[in-house]
Amino acid sequence: MPRVQCLLWDFGDTLCDELSLWRHGPEWMEVYRSFDDRDGIGAAWSLGDLDTRQVVAKLAERMTLSEAEIQAHLSRTDLFEFFPFTYAFFRDRHLPQAIVTVNPAQFRELAESLAFDEVADAIVISAEERTIDKGVLCETALRRIPIACPNPRALLIDNKQSNLDAWAERGGIGYLYTTDAAFRRDVSAGNENLVLTKVQVGARTDRDDFPESEA
Repeated sequence: MPRVQCLLWDFGDTLCDELSLWRHGPEWMEVYRSFDDRDGIGAAWSLGDLDTRQVVAKLAERMTLSEAEIQAHLSRTDLFEFFPFTYAFFRDRHLPQAIVTVNPAQFRELAESLAFDEVADAIVISAEERTIDKGVLCETALRRIPIACPNPRALLIDNKQSNLDAWAERGGIGYLYTTDAAFRRDVSAGNENLVLTKVQVGARTDRDDFPESEA
């Protein structure tokens, strides 16, 4: 079984509760629920077909808030609700790692304000790459991290099976994230190693372990 050499992190519903920015009020929850159903704003934003200014203008047409208020809300990292153990594990940087996320280009500014660039070797964002294919995005991340990490040793931690499948098609391995508590259970400290169970290798579910980084 291959030893994990690097970690590829999803963001929404893996490191952070995806709804935390949207449950601020009923108008925002309606935006979240209808982002793609009504006019495809969400998908276009994540693909880079619309920039944040355009999205804000479109949202102002359906909300009671001004464009300035909408822009301010979309920039609020203080609303993010991170999953405590998972987020601490990420920030502890056990191995070379990257964030690989389906998000608008604005995510980079938010990530840098949270100092993600200090603990992640690369931040790969779908809108900047113009694709939401996690397999493509993961390979892009591997080209940008400072070590040679082959696909079969790059672990994608993601809450969507479809994303793990896309990475598996390119030879990658994955962990299906469900909850902070489940992730905590599946990570246990050894004398010299951290052990992550339930790693998916292709169509199988196996056990793999990876050494602590000296970084």
